[in-house]
Amino acid sequence: MTQNSQGTTVRPKLDDEAFEAFIRARRPASPIWSMSGLDGYLTALIIGPKFIDPRQWIPELTGPEALNLPMETTEHRAVQTIVAEYNRISASLAETPKDHRPRFTRIDDQTFDAMDWDVCFLMGTGFAPKLWRPVVRGHAVTGDIIAPIRKLSETKGPATHKDAAAVAEALVNIRSYFMPKRAKQKF
Repeated sequence: MTQNSQGTTVRPKLDDEAFEAFIRARRPASPIWSMSGLDGYLTALIIGPKFIDPRQWIPELTGPEALNLPMETTEHRAVQTIVAEYNRISASLAETPKDHRPRFTRIDDQTFDAMDWDVCFLMGTGFAPKLWRPVVRGHAVTGDIIAPIRKLSETKGPATHKDAAAVAEALVNIRSYFMPKRAKQKF
């Protein structure tokens, strides 16, 4: 095993292609089907109104037994892929929010397919629908901070870098709105 700079063990994970193959072959079907979708789903969990225990949602993605399987298994490596992505997104939004961008599926250098990300982001809000309601529906306090994300589902064509920047700004605003609620949460 190798160690990273903080002295923790680096756990084996799947590359993007292997993770997507695993997730698409899983039965029953996973609610996500791509790395872009995983990014959207995890982003909703990370910025949402309360911490959602990973034991609630990881089994939906990888299967109920994956959390307890040995490190050599594909299922365990899939869990480690999810954990690594969760940590990457969380760190990006906390440490460099102005540089954060959603991981849309790249079409070419200028355009993206944002459908997987958008659909899976909205699925991720399903763990606390009542608490998400002021953001998803708009509210006097929140305004319409989710508008750039909603626009993704309404737009027929591909997303642009400008769309990704607008969504990233919305994510930071949503995270800021929910942060006081998350900070008060008791475990």
